[in-house]
Amino acid sequence: MKIALVSFGHVDVVLPLVKNLKNRNVFVELFFCFAFDRKSESILDFTDKKISIGFLTNEKINEILNEGIKRYLSDISFINIFIFHNQKLRSIKNFLISLSLIKKLKTYDIIHFNGTNGVLPLIIFLLRGKKLIFTLHDIYSHSGEKTKYNFGEKLNEYIVKSNYPLIVQNINDYAYLINKYPRIAFKFNFIPFGVLDVYKEFKTIKKEPKSDLLFFGRISPYKGIEYLLDSIRELFNNGIILKTIIAGSGDIYFKNGDLEKIGVKLINRYIPNEELVALIEGTKIIICPYTDATQSGAVMTAFAFNKPVIASDVGSFPEVIKDGITGFLVKPKDTGELASKISILLSSPELLNNMSDNINRMTTSGEYSWNRITEKLANLYNSVLQ
Repeated sequence: MKIALVSFGHVDVVLPLVKNLKNRNVFVELFFCFAFDRKSESILDFTDKKISIGFLTNEKINEILNEGIKRYLSDISFINIFIFHNQKLRSIKNFLISLSLIKKLKTYDIIHFNGTNGVLPLIIFLLRGKKLIFTLHDIYSHSGEKTKYNFGEKLNEYIVKSNYPLIVQNINDYAYLINKYPRIAFKFNFIPFGVLDVYKEFKTIKKEPKSDLLFFGRISPYKGIEYLLDSIRELFNNGIILKTIIAGSGDIYFKNGDLEKIGVKLINRYIPNEELVALIEGTKIIICPYTDATQSGAVMTAFAFNKPVIASDVGSFPEVIKDGITGFLVKPKDTGELASKISILLSSPELLNNMSDNINRMTTSGEYSWNRITEKLANLYNSVLQ
């Protein structure tokens, strides 16, 4: 059984998945698809490298993959990187260059697509008749990020209604799909992802500022940062002084004139891997005050370092955060409750340590261990092949 795992981004999730599939002796090769005008995603950034369209050479792949990724995998011979002209569906250039990718993919028994982008409909059309599997990360766009036409949601709807098996990574999406489409419920599969332990390879001796609270990730309205800041202001007014870091690129949409006064440091830029890891290791609690959510990438990154998380009770957060055991869940936009949970956790070092121990147990042997996850995926591959 030969598997081609084709990933449109999500590098930090896919690498642990493939590594653990290989540990299970599943023959899988990885195909990363990028566009010439988009050469960075999570832990992989090669914006400063000269590249060509189409398949990159082994020498160029070795140059592009950073040392942390190479240490994590030890063997990178199974990685392919394919570069499109752009991410547009209506592109003659993309159609022509896709032919070489399709020719290679047709040699595999199963082609598993992870994520989507604008060229995927073309690839699906050219691979009709092959055994395909899809993993969708976000069935619907986050609040504040919808576009007028919303091509992504229409593509997701096509994939959902198609005959191809579909993997979703949070139980809410799974429940929604089987309730809305009961006649094809058999094709839906809930398979989460585990801790993003690839980040451990980016530890350095560099020390970042210590903090009580850390928010990291792309800054966007659905992340609810304004509610976090209001909670910190409430604590500040009650005499509780915290050190908080908000780190990530994106447009600043929230009030920020008093951040220094209330002990908040804003790092509004792309955060390199080594710096991000140092920030996570240097904090006590990770904060995710989202107003809506689907996946839990920030949580599973935090859990890789056994850091407790306080998050809104939305999306997949209740699935991976056991309230009072591995972190706290709060009502979204409830600044009072968020402030209370922050105060409780920071005032109890014993509770912090217990939560860290619980996280370690959950992610090494529980439902969110990579061993359990790859077992489910290998079983799905076998059923599709048969």
